[in-house]
Amino acid sequence: MFLKKKTFKNITVLYQFCRYIDDVADKNGRNKKFKLKDLKNKLTCSNGGNKLFNIKKLISKKIINKNHLLLLIEGINSDISKTVRIKNNKELISYAFAVAGTVGLMMSDILNIKEKIAQKYAIDLGIAFQLTNIARDIIEDAKMNRIYIPFSWYKLNINEIKKLNKNSLEKLRNSTKDLLQLAEIYYQSAFKGLAFLSLRNRFAILLALLVYRQIGIKIINNNFSNLHSREKVFFFEKILCLFKCIPLFLFNFKIHKKNYNHNTSLHLHIKTLLIKINKSETKTI
Repeated sequence: MFLKKKTFKNITVLYQFCRYIDDVADKNGRNKKFKLKDLKNKLTCSNGGNKLFNIKKLISKKIINKNHLLLLIEGINSDISKTVRIKNNKELISYAFAVAGTVGLMMSDILNIKEKIAQKYAIDLGIAFQLTNIARDIIEDAKMNRIYIPFSWYKLNINEIKKLNKNSLEKLRNSTKDLLQLAEIYYQSAFKGLAFLSLRNRFAILLALLVYRQIGIKIINNNFSNLHSREKVFFFEKILCLFKCIPLFLFNFKIHKKNYNHNTSLHLHIKTLLIKINKSETKTI
């Protein structure tokens, strides 16, 4: 509704590809690592089959960068280990960047953003989304033997999460708050980068930001509902976000002012990954 037809179509292709590799990682089945490795190989060869036809078309037209896709697959690959444990903030942000910040980069390409600094804000929005996902899916992830809450925070183990006793509930509530507070820092940074988008795209991405951020707000308002069920934003709540978005878009002038002073500390943990991406992009050119 808010995006041009061609832009929406390209975003749909990217979303379907992301959904496909998520399914490979999350669904029960053997040879997951082989499937992801095969997927990477098919992305780099001339014939990738029907499932990859549309995404490879975006690559060939230089609408998205193949290296961003490959890094995304590497990030998803870490999800299919028998156990997933995050040690500290660096590993948390690096993971969030690999599986979602890369999507932000590809979205910035699809939305035809020209200024390089805008990519930093796109990465921040992807990281914010992923941190929200992690907070929302704590229990669901634990059932698959995955803990994305950094061990350095509260030294949580898998049994504590599954038992949900008084002690572990306190730790999980604090973890949820910390994850969402961290997400909020990245949401606020992404907000500062909206001005680099065209007006039409700016409104659409602002709305997406408000809707996804609402998940975290609901978790807190509903007394840490993420520890009992998977929180989601219903259709009528999305309409409320739309009504909130309109005056914000019209009267908050910060949305329309380009901010060239990105907070570099937000990318401190992914500095090496960003250098690696920049080098690969230089080689491609």
